[in-house]
Order: sequence, then C-alpha cells, then structure tokens
Amino acid sequence: MENLHPYDATNSKNPWLITHNRNELIEKDNEKLTAEYIWNKKGKERESLVDWVFNYYRKNGFPKIEMTNEALFENFDKIKKVDASKIESNNEISNSSSTGINIIKHFNNELFYKAKKDYSRSVYEVFNNDELFLKVLKNRMGYKTSKEDGTERPYVFGINDKMIIQGCISSGIASTVSQFKPVVAKYIYQKYTKKNDKILDYSAGWGARLLGALSLDLEYYGIDPLTSNNLNEMLLFFKGKGKIIKGMSEEINTYEDIPKVDFIFSSPPYFNMEIYNDDDTQSYNKFKDFNDWLNNYWNKTVINCLNKLNEKKYFSLCIVEKYFKYNLKDEMLKICYNNGLKLIETLPLKTSKSHLSSKRTSKEYMKKNDVIYILQK
Repeated sequence: MENLHPYDATNSKNPWLITHNRNELIEKDNEKLTAEYIWNKKGKERESLVDWVFNYYRKNGFPKIEMTNEALFENFDKIKKVDASKIESNNEISNSSSTGINIIKHFNNELFYKAKKDYSRSVYEVFNNDELFLKVLKNRMGYKTSKEDGTERPYVFGINDKMIIQGCISSGIASTVSQFKPVVAKYIYQKYTKKNDKILDYSAGWGARLLGALSLDLEYYGIDPLTSNNLNEMLLFFKGKGKIIKGMSEEINTYEDIPKVDFIFSSPPYFNMEIYNDDDTQSYNKFKDFNDWLNNYWNKTVINCLNKLNEKKYFSLCIVEKYFKYNLKDEMLKICYNNGLKLIETLPLKTSKSHLSSKRTSKEYMKKNDVIYILQK
C-alpha cells in the first residue's frame, strides 16, 4: 500500500528534516540517505536498506567526528568572544552552553566514545556489537516505530556519522560521560585569576578547562594519564602556553615539570561513577575501596597540588554531593579542610540534564547537586 502522505517537512514535527546538513549524509547509489528517502522505502526495501547501512559502517569503521582547521578556529573564537559573566545569576552558574564541545570531540574523538557511566555500555561498545548496532539503526530509520501505510509520523533520521553516534545514545542503548563546559571554566578563571597567572588542572579530562584557559591566554598545566597526548595537540594547535603531563595526580613525581601556580581547578573522578578505560592508571581500577580511594588518590592529590600552589591562592573542584552510598562532597571537602584549605565560595551548577541520571526536564532548568567549591590556601 502506498504512503497516504509523503514524509517531508510539511507534515512532520521532526526537526531533523529541516536543520541537518544534508552534505554530511552518506550515499547509496548516488542517493543521499535523507529521512524522506528512508521513509519512502517500505517493507523489505527498508529492511534491505538497514542491512546496507550496517555493512557500510562495518566496512568504514567507527565514525570520526572531525572538523576542518577553519571550523576549529571559528569555534575557538566563539569561546574567546562569549561573555562568560552572563552565565552566573543569583550565585548559580548556568551549565547549558555547548560552545567548544565540538572541539573537545574533535581532539578526543574515539577515546571519548569509549568512556561510559558505570554499569552501562559505551557508544564504542554498542557500535561494535552487531545485535545492538542493528537496534540503533532500526531506531533511527523508523523500522520498528512506523506503520507502512503512512498514517503515523515516526522520527526517521537522515544517516550520517553524527547520527550514528547520537543514535547509540538517544536509543537508550549507550551512555556517555559528563563533559565540563569551556564557558564555565572561562567564567571561573575570569573571576579568580589575573593576567599571566599559571593554572594547574590535576584531572585534565577532555580539555574543557584547557579551552577556557586558552581563551584567556593563561598558562595551563594539566595532568591526565589518558588524554594528555590529545590535549597537548589541542594546546599546540591553538598556540597555548603550558603543558599537559601524562601521569597520575596522586604520584608526586608527576609534578616535577610543573612550576608554582596561582590557581588550581579541576573536576576530579568521582570514585567509580564513570569509566574512561580499563587501564591500571585509572583511579577506579587502582582503588577498589572508597576509603582507599579517598586516602590514596584524593588526599595525596590534594597534598601534591598544594605543594605547587602559591600562598593565599585558590584550590577549587567541581563535585557531586552524593553518588549512591558515597558522600563525595562531605568526604572530599573534609580532606581539603584537613590540609589547611578554607572554603571561600560555593557555586552550584544548574542544568537541564542531570549529571547522574542524564534525564532532562521539559523547558525549565533543574537545580542539581553539581557544585563548584572555591577554597583558599
């Protein structure tokens, strides 16, 4: 039976039909795989198309979300130009800005998508699992949700590399880890540093705080056992000052090439809340017990950092209040206080997405338990 209504932007609420870049879509027999093209394939034709897309990605491998040099500089310029002061209101910080996130994904790419929340699957794992990947494709291509008579308007998406990755997440099969926002980092730096200050980031992560520092021409020193090579490429590309050290923040020899600094700021790992890879360098692999992690990761990290911090300067961290049975905020701050730090300011983050549950609210911000704590030596 023919579709009663053609599937196009005139009769669908699906924004993908209007907003996506068709130049990025993959092609089959010189036909771009638009949402309309997929919708108009019925029955066995659509089954065959799903199989074709599956084999296309098995041949080409995991998608690479890459930007041109021009696009990288354009995105970086947006971070430099944004008025970060506007994200703060009533002693809360808006955590919704996506400015610079594409740069983070470009430099970390596959490494980022191998990371996951605890007890879940990563995008990379889902992509490489034939059964799960087929579920993702059917979810994106309207295979299970549509009626072939055209009486339902399913969410069918054009297929490109970005949609494959997004589909793994949106279908609920894969998870990704949290991303700190470059604009939030810029705001914190603007508030607590001045020209020519040196920054230390003891858990450099995906590079958001590096981008914030680069946007202000601050000298940045980061530590990370996983992403150091990627972040040094980012630092070099944007002609920044400083260095990212491949090492572990709890080990004192990691700090040998780091000078005295004026501001320390990071978002440390929250015990075993997120899994970045299976290396022994990762804190959740080294310290299976929470108290062991507190004493031998967090306490040693704080001590090592304070040895590099100038007097009367600031040590700061972004943490969640509680994760399962672990009182992260109370226990981590207690160690900070025991090492002589005094709390100066508390800045809660507000967002439309929960750091812990990934659930969104509809329309309004949701106050959360992600908080930035500023302490002074």
